[in-house]
Amino acid sequence: MSNHWLLAIGINQYQHFQPLNFAQADAQALWNYLVGKTGFMPDRCLLLTDTSPFVEGQSTYPSKANLQKWIDWLCKDGQGSGSPLGAGDVVWCFFSGYGVTWEGQDYLMPIDGNAANIANTGIAVRSLFEGLKTNPAVMPLVLLDIKHPPFTSVGVGTGTQTLELARDMQIPTLLSCQPNQSAGEAADLHHGLFAQSLIEALRTGAGTTLADLSESLRGRLPALSEQYSLPRQDPAIVVQPPENMDRGIIPYNGQAVNANSAGNQHQAQEGGVIAATISPSLAAVKQHMQNVSTIPGASGAQNPFEEALNRSEPGFAEAPPAVAPASGQPTPAPAGNVATAREGSFWQRLLLWTGGVLLLLLVLVSIFGRGREAARQGAGSNRGTVPTLSDPGSPEQRNQARLKQATTLLQSNQVAQFSRAIGLASQIKPGEPLYDEAQQAIARWSQVIFETAQGRAEKGNFEAAIAAASLVPKDQPIHEEAQKLIALWRGAAKKQQTNRNTLQAAKKLVQPGQASSYNQAIDLVRQIPAGEPGSAEAKQLTNQWSQSILNLAQSRASEGFINQAIETASLVPNNTPAYPKAKAAIEQWKRQLSAPKK
Repeated sequence: MSNHWLLAIGINQYQHFQPLNFAQADAQALWNYLVGKTGFMPDRCLLLTDTSPFVEGQSTYPSKANLQKWIDWLCKDGQGSGSPLGAGDVVWCFFSGYGVTWEGQDYLMPIDGNAANIANTGIAVRSLFEGLKTNPAVMPLVLLDIKHPPFTSVGVGTGTQTLELARDMQIPTLLSCQPNQSAGEAADLHHGLFAQSLIEALRTGAGTTLADLSESLRGRLPALSEQYSLPRQDPAIVVQPPENMDRGIIPYNGQAVNANSAGNQHQAQEGGVIAATISPSLAAVKQHMQNVSTIPGASGAQNPFEEALNRSEPGFAEAPPAVAPASGQPTPAPAGNVATAREGSFWQRLLLWTGGVLLLLLVLVSIFGRGREAARQGAGSNRGTVPTLSDPGSPEQRNQARLKQATTLLQSNQVAQFSRAIGLASQIKPGEPLYDEAQQAIARWSQVIFETAQGRAEKGNFEAAIAAASLVPKDQPIHEEAQKLIALWRGAAKKQQTNRNTLQAAKKLVQPGQASSYNQAIDLVRQIPAGEPGSAEAKQLTNQWSQSILNLAQSRASEGFINQAIETASLVPNNTPAYPKAKAAIEQWKRQLSAPKK
């Protein structure tokens, strides 16, 4: 029986790119839905996002080193004994984040990817595909929600090589958009359009095969982009060979099974129900995962994906349905003894309910009793209980709570929240537990604030850039650079305001139908130096008004006022698109004046 695996990657807070809003939420939502509803075993589903928890001592922070480590473990080690992958397994690989093209090669950018060094900091799509093809008995399914980095050209055409590789290597691949389009995110949805369309298809039962899923995405994705007034988005889909279109990509009966509840299978079998679609027992799964110890720092052979179950994301996730009896199998109660079965069921529920209430009372008595005893000992003795990891008042627990609360603040992607998170993490002092982790987080979040400020400055929003850069902590190495940029941006903001005033004054000079007013306005906006804020608009207005002058001249010539036309066209300034046309028109009109009259 085949197993289904998931590698879900979602990155918001890039170190060298503008932050994304909902990539992390997209990966989390897909993980939640596949595990909670479609029967994917949680111990075979790995989540790698900005804030995903450690898994058996292994970091899931989506840096290049970590992503490559997990991909190599799951994919490239796909042959030989101890492999987690078996014949017929289906492996979903979902990525939501930036993608770029460099020298004809497509790259997925990890959280530390840098556009200045793509080849060394990005993950080549070819490398990923080659890893997925290592085990020919496994069916990979690649879903890439690729966003294009703003203010760069490296995102243009991204996906072209990916589609070619998918055809050549026969790896079913779904891209969130065509190479000449951009993948969008909708604030009202709190998700990207591709992830929203994908999970809607799964919810409606349109994702059981690639054929159904492809048809659903082709219809829903462009409709969503139109609904939210975003640029049109059409999925790019390659499935080779074509017969894979009808192959199932989710577990057979769509029933969700919790890998941590091995007793469910045992109870079903004792009741006479053989749930043929249930994946192997937890013991078998753990045996299947023995090679996790090959990852540096791994601790034992425990399930490496297990801790991700503690993550939750509001939105798409639903409660898993109960495991249904397999078709053709006997039910626990014979048909001829329905009343007895119902009576037994009633008494069983009553006993279970009564036992649960008693157990709850015992727990409450125990808790309150301990609290009173601790208070008595603390009042008259120094022999208080020694703090442990289970003690919420221990330094480690307090610091864990601080980091968790700080991470929660990051969901809004606002620099003010990052600053608050830094403030919380800064409460962890040197020598205290988790101090190093807190310092690493502070450095990472400070970098996000810094790059957000740079992105705002690139858009000409200098005031907002200054406000963001001012939040970089003084003890961070980038603080000095942030202060230099703040001084630079303050100067730019003053020039921006001055040039804005100049542009407004020039626009007020223009009087439709008066060529001289256009000429005066052009002289004024040409005072704005090239490269300064507002210079692009000044150039645009210069070209626009120059064309208006030429239009007036041509209009006067058509009415027979040749001399006035020549005089008007002479006002068109050089170094504008209209200047050569005006010069040619003047020469033509002068020849017309000098021609002998008939």
